[in-house]
Amino acid sequence: MREGRVEFSRHALEKLSDRTSKRLGITPQRVEAVLNRPTCIDNGDFPILMAVGPLTKTLSLCVVYKFVEGDVRVITFFPAQRGRYEG
Repeated sequence: MREGRVEFSRHALEKLSDRTSKRLGITPQRVEAVLNRPTCIDNGDFPILMAVGPLTKTLSLCVVYKFVEGDVRVITFFPAQRGRYEG
């Protein structure tokens, strides 16, 4: 799924350091893991895409991104109830 390297927007970098992300264990590596092995991908707002993958037993991690010159640009991410965004 991934083409080039993963870049994080300023907003996404700020979210990585917030209290909720730290409490839930959301790291750049976890975001990349969802990009590499999503349970589903929503392309309804193409060229903006959203990959969804597991975060905890009850939460999924949604990663909003787009491709920029062959690289993946993470725009934002957020936790969601499992099943809300999966197929």
